[in-house]
Amino acid sequence: MTPRRRLLLPLLLLALLAACGLGPQPRGEPVPLPEALPTPPRPPGRGGDDVVVYLVAGSRLEPVARAVPEGRPQDAVDQLLAGPTRAEVAGGLRTALSPQHLTVLTGPDDDGTVTVTVTRGFAGIGGGNQLLAVAQVVWTVTQFPQVDDVLFALDGGLVAVPTDDGLTDRPVVRSDFSSVAPAASSSPSRHPTASQTGGR
Repeated sequence: MTPRRRLLLPLLLLALLAACGLGPQPRGEPVPLPEALPTPPRPPGRGGDDVVVYLVAGSRLEPVARAVPEGRPQDAVDQLLAGPTRAEVAGGLRTALSPQHLTVLTGPDDDGTVTVTVTRGFAGIGGGNQLLAVAQVVWTVTQFPQVDDVLFALDGGLVAVPTDDGLTDRPVVRSDFSSVAPAASSSPSRHPTASQTGGR
């Protein structure tokens, strides 16, 4: 390359840059950054803790996740008594319980026992549904580390409930209902609660 051409090349580049409107910047210019997006609000009806309630699929328990204001046994039982959502019913889930079957849940006491007071209607649940109803309550309540077992009471006295080994009025645990325990592969599914869908 001749010296003349060497000199023309930088001049040509400068002319091109000037034509594009690019010139030396005397100082840096701030680049606007997008503002951080606000955290979306929690959807209505969603609480701060998840609990698991045990509904019925066929002849076995099925775990279902629920969001509640606080992770307390009473919150879990309230969700259990609300029953399955429409979507869950369409998916084959049901419950052997109704809100009229249980009245008060107290405890746990110092021994880790929760007492569930039932109504006379609870004693009228027929056939295998009564075993499932008791199992639903026991599996739901004993998910909490402070709860070891569950007693059932009626009119101030203990009531005998069905287990795999027959009737008993002693505190019962999950292993008393192995015949209806959830399948080993079951994990809690999540559906909107009844309050979110406008009813059961």
